[in-house]
Amino acid sequence: MVIGHIERGTKLSVFAELDNKPVSDEYEAVFNYLEDDSRFVVQCLWLNENFDGLDRNAQLNLSYRVGPYIHTFTGRASAKQRAGMVLIEQLSDIETYNRRQYDRDEIRVGIRVFHLPADIAAGPAYAIPEGKPVISELTFDVSAGGLCIISNNSIDTAHDPWYLTEFAFSEKDYFLLPAELVRRSRYHRTAIGRYDYGFRFSFDAFPEEKDRLTKAILSKKLSQRRL
Repeated sequence: MVIGHIERGTKLSVFAELDNKPVSDEYEAVFNYLEDDSRFVVQCLWLNENFDGLDRNAQLNLSYRVGPYIHTFTGRASAKQRAGMVLIEQLSDIETYNRRQYDRDEIRVGIRVFHLPADIAAGPAYAIPEGKPVISELTFDVSAGGLCIISNNSIDTAHDPWYLTEFAFSEKDYFLLPAELVRRSRYHRTAIGRYDYGFRFSFDAFPEEKDRLTKAILSKKLSQRRL
């Protein structure tokens, strides 16, 4: 894939590295137009405002998502332009990854996420930890492999990557599953949230829960179609 295939308005995640060490947080850029075969213009307030102080050898790591696919490549900020625009030179080919083992469906269910204590007993006998959940929202999508949450709340990284998720599709389809935080993206505030969290379930201690979850998701999808 080449940058000419990126549609105008596509949102890209971008952060800068120098000598393989990050020198910035992750920010959002919006693809604007193609300058030539290897250069393109994005609108990114952070890049525009920090262009003069950015080391000329700093490498930009850029990524964007289309469905379950993550597209990544590297670039370099070449020129500062007006109205928050920056000219970027593409340095590497675009690599594509499928981050999901299972197709996810846009299913909205209430979910609570707790820090998973390190000394908790493994197995199906999980209990809700004491204290408030680190996040309480609606899921954005769910699969037998994991789920996504979009929220305005930031999760403390002190307990990464393991958490305990609690959610239910119905009274009988209740789940309390350990999950690994595998994606944490930060964006400028939008109508639905600033943070995008991706969790991957762990079924090592009780693989039968995967089958039960798969059936519950199918039942939920069928019930939504009947509405």
